[in-house]
Amino acid sequence: MHRRSVLSAALICTASTSLLGCSARRGESENTMADLHPVTGEAGAKARAARLTGLDQLTTRITAQRVSASRDQTPFIWQEFADRPAWRIDYVGVQLRFKSATPGFADRYIRTFSVLLTESTGQLISVSSKFEGTDPDLREPATAVAAEAQLGAEDEIYYGLPSRDPRHSFLMALEIVLNQGIGSPFLAKEIYGNYVLHSRGASPQRAVWVITLRGLPPLPAHGPGADSVPVWQRNHMRNVVDDETGSNLFATNSPQPK
Repeated sequence: MHRRSVLSAALICTASTSLLGCSARRGESENTMADLHPVTGEAGAKARAARLTGLDQLTTRITAQRVSASRDQTPFIWQEFADRPAWRIDYVGVQLRFKSATPGFADRYIRTFSVLLTESTGQLISVSSKFEGTDPDLREPATAVAAEAQLGAEDEIYYGLPSRDPRHSFLMALEIVLNQGIGSPFLAKEIYGNYVLHSRGASPQRAVWVITLRGLPPLPAHGPGADSVPVWQRNHMRNVVDDETGSNLFATNSPQPK
């Protein structure tokens, strides 16, 4: 149902596809700017969130309210949205379903997903589903500042939000992770998603889905010192999905939580 993973005792990082062959997103054509429109009213917010995420397929319990984006912690771009008006759309009572999943396999959790959109442009700031139970090994995620330091040290950067809508919805990106990535969305206690302009090393900027699965069953560690790696360092995985090609580019356990 989900891919078997082999992890090192230190950094977990795998590449599943070549980073070549995708054009840069900088200098997008004026035609793509047509995807950006202000979000007006609850109905408009719900329709926009449905277009970007596909979560309306999994529940009818959907609410929308105007909020501030000041609490967003997306690395590299969080300050851009500080105190800016946004829309939060909540999807309650969600259980994940994928056509490619093992027949009869059910999501073990009933989830609430919160989608945050910019009011002025309708761009997706984040998708999040937090665990409502107790798990001592599920530590708080790294702050935006701490995450930037860790990712920057690995030559990985988020440049901003794409000006065109994704080819793949959030749910489609989750299914790509299920089939190509590391960690199963079904088994994750928490799920986070961002649609951002991204580069790693010498790769060009490209629009990607960054899908973080937290509270996974601890993934195995191998190598010297493997026995000393704590569960809280092995129960999360961040997959990066190329939106253009639908390929899972790589997976890593960076950034580490607090």
